Amino acid sequence: MKFSKFFSNLQEAPWYRTFLNPVINEVGTEGTLLDIGTGSGKLIQILATENGMDCTGVDTDSEMLAEARKKLGNLDVKLIEISPNTKLPCKNKSFDYIAICSVLFHLKKEDIDTMLKDSLQLLKEEGKIIILTPTGKGSVWKLTKYFFSLKNRSVYIWFRATKKRAKKWTAEKYLSQFASAHKLNYKSKIVMNGFAQLEVIAV
Repeated sequence: MKFSKFFSNLQEAPWYRTFLNPVINEVGTEGTLLDIGTGSGKLIQILATENGMDCTGVDTDSEMLAEARKKLGNLDVKLIEISPNTKLPCKNKSFDYIAICSVLFHLKKEDIDTMLKDSLQLLKEEGKIIILTPTGKGSVWKLTKYFFSLKNRSVYIWFRATKKRAKKWTAEKYLSQFASAHKLNYKSKIVMNGFAQLEVIAV
């Protein structure tokens, strides 16, 4: 099975909705949203269907975007393939929200800064950049306590695959420092029973 198909199936598990819920709750029921690293498009599928938002998803992986097109069907959602480390092909000040889920903790610092600076240019006034990342904290026992189900078997793969990088990201507090250096508003909270962190940056 291709990784893109595997990941698309993983996003349909109940635990993955729990992971995304903090982002869904942070946005409103209208407005425009850009999802950077949209993968197979689960977040924008939910926001377009349930919140009625005008969504755009971008990703560097053509196979992931092909899965997203299948998942999104006839929904009025835009999908754009981009090249790595290039400027996002969107108009300045065109989005109320920019979501970056499970992306930044994989990148080099200079690439993180480039993505965040590009994102700030694309935000409307009073817009938000919403970043969701696993914390790398917790244990298999705790994971089982909250998410045990045959439908949630993939949560163990996600936990093991992300733990090392996520733990480092959480400890470094990179976004807090970035926001302080650029005089931006910042807030964060631990979500998903301690397994994820929601961070929000605003002008």
